[in-house]
Amino acid sequence: MNPAPGDGDVTRLLHAAADGEPAAMDQVVQDLYQALHHLAAAQLGRERKDPMLSATVLINEAWLKLFAGEALPPLENRGHLLGLAAHAMRQVLIDHARRRMSAKRPQDQDRMQLTEVADSLGAEVEPDLLEGALDRLAALDPRQARIVDMRFFAGLTGEQIAAATGLSTATVQREWRMARAWLRRELAVD
Repeated sequence: MNPAPGDGDVTRLLHAAADGEPAAMDQVVQDLYQALHHLAAAQLGRERKDPMLSATVLINEAWLKLFAGEALPPLENRGHLLGLAAHAMRQVLIDHARRRMSAKRPQDQDRMQLTEVADSLGAEVEPDLLEGALDRLAALDPRQARIVDMRFFAGLTGEQIAAATGLSTATVQREWRMARAWLRRELAVD
């Protein structure tokens, strides 16, 4: 999340919130919202301009997926929370791409062209195909799927993912390369 609260701080706050301290969860939520908004703005800033999807809209919709409805599972640490947030952002972005593509005559620019997806896979990706491939990857290797979610949809770097997950940067990079190759093959991208 933000440089201000460290991983230990967030984990401590999450444990305090689990023990019933409401101010602790308020602080975690505030820090998470600010960090995710910053990441989303950076990620969307590299994309084509879409007046229907700003960083604020993306984060607010992901926020609703996270905190409205079902109760959150017990949160272990900062990495677990970031993983859940990245997955919620993935759902919002894929749903947004589906809505755009459901128009009578979708244009080429309406195909999903998230920077990391397009750059990493080398082509435009249909939202339903991408979501299906990511779900299959999660069934095969949950750690790789989590890394892909954090990289594609939250815009985290390998170093940030390593810090959030407790893995080494080399392990994150290796898992990222394997997941990217698997997705290319699964999506039949040249």
